[in-house]
Amino acid sequence: MPAFTVRPATSADIPALARLIVELYHAELPGLLSGSQRGQEQLLAYTLRANGEVALNNRLVVCDEQQHVVGTGMVQFPTEPAYERAPQGTIAVALRELGVVPTLKLAMAVVRTLFGMYRHTNLHSALIHSVVVSAAVRGNGAGQQLMSALEAQIQARGLERSRLQVLQHNTAAQRFYRRLGYREIWCLDGWYARLGWPSLVMEKELS
Repeated sequence: MPAFTVRPATSADIPALARLIVELYHAELPGLLSGSQRGQEQLLAYTLRANGEVALNNRLVVCDEQQHVVGTGMVQFPTEPAYERAPQGTIAVALRELGVVPTLKLAMAVVRTLFGMYRHTNLHSALIHSVVVSAAVRGNGAGQQLMSALEAQIQARGLERSRLQVLQHNTAAQRFYRRLGYREIWCLDGWYARLGWPSLVMEKELS
């Protein structure tokens, strides 16, 4: 089995983080991002930098034996500022990097997410999100090592539970999280599910 290490993310990791998040979008919402690969990565790098410290606080990266970043994930604590996926200026950068048609598709998708966004307000848990491991290393334990480290961050704050949101069609991710001890506690349904992205929230008791 390959050896992986997990460490806090730094600003030097932003290009690698942008590449991984692009990969996450392509896997979960095919067609959402289009245009050149370089433009997509430049756009995601902009959103990371525009978030400032919030983009890196409580974010971890997984590195392979050559210290290449091959995975990432972060924790949203209920009393801290949330990571903004479309900060001010995102549309202007998208127009420059991707063009008009890809930007319109992206803007409509952002509006659609407003109908399905889970609002995490529970003070006894923290939300794990933006979890992605490069397809090249999946199945080798990197994801499990990353999740264990993210959960350890939550436990270190004295919180009792971890939560995460996953798209309903992403059954592979749901199986992975269930193997780690997560169970479904909330589901987006009704007209919200038709307007937004059908999803569910899973929770794990941390001992």
